[in-house]
Amino acid sequence: MTDDPTGKPKGMNTGYIIAGVLVLALIVWGIYARNQKNKTADDNQSTNQEQSSNASPTSTEESVDFDLVKVDLSYEKAIKAYPYRFQFSKCSGTPGTLTVKKGSIVMLDNRDAVAHTFKANNQTFKIAGYGYALLKTSAITNANITCDGGGAASLNVQK
Repeated sequence: MTDDPTGKPKGMNTGYIIAGVLVLALIVWGIYARNQKNKTADDNQSTNQEQSSNASPTSTEESVDFDLVKVDLSYEKAIKAYPYRFQFSKCSGTPGTLTVKKGSIVMLDNRDAVAHTFKANNQTFKIAGYGYALLKTSAITNANITCDGGGAASLNVQK
């Protein structure tokens, strides 16, 4: 190879150009893949428009600490309207602990594709895949919320 007027060997500029094009292609591909993943998640959520009616409560004792709230809201509107929320993914609750005032509404959010059975104190709620339930706290209590018998989260209800 002969040197060009700048003293660099010929072909060096071509290598940098090829490397730059490859990096740019990888960035574009990464953005496209992320957008496709988000679109799939949004499609799954929008197909489950009316989720709270899929929650069916049962009580094993006379005492009731939570009242099921029925609303006709899409998932997107519900998460904006109700800031107190436990998200359960693979039956693991996030956040682990939540403290609210008596009378607050708490969302139990099932982010799995399959239905799960949630238990809070003496009450049981079956929530559909990608569904949610809204619970109004009617008593001062400390409740462990379980998912299919495990995956606990803790709800502290105060005055």
